Amino acid sequence: QRRQERAKRMEEKKVYLQLYEAMEALVHICRDGCRTIGPWDQKLKGSQVVCKFPACKGIELLVRHFSACKKRVPRGCANCKRMWQLLELHSRMCSTPDTCRVPLCRHFKDKIWHRSKKEEIKWNILVCKVLESNATSTSILKMRKTSSLMPNETWHIVQQ
Repeated sequence: QRRQERAKRMEEKKVYLQLYEAMEALVHICRDGCRTIGPWDQKLKGSQVVCKFPACKGIELLVRHFSACKKRVPRGCANCKRMWQLLELHSRMCSTPDTCRVPLCRHFKDKIWHRSKKEEIKWNILVCKVLESNATSTSILKMRKTSSLMPNETWHIVQQ
């Protein structure tokens, strides 16, 4: 039983760390641009470049799908739902929503006020666990400092 609980905790910590890495990659893509996607005012690095953010390629593919998906129905496709969740999680972690370049950051910050108490508690727990998953506090401070981005910029996406 103890071994199972420990394995479960380790698996949860792994998921929270993956979410933290996804948040870093999302900010990186929105602020700096990366291989084939980014803000209009940044030069893209091309598909041959190796990125230092482990989750970057996956987030890049998710953003590309999100921008092109035609399922515009409630509960749409799983990938779009995941992207909406990542955007909301970013918004809850972002300390500079007025200057943030991540799409919809300010929108989700404003929407938080209209959430039920129970739902708000769940989100707050998730944010805390994601932040705790990264052992070094300097990375958290760095993320907060580097996410002071510009809102509502136009994007360019290289078609593949």
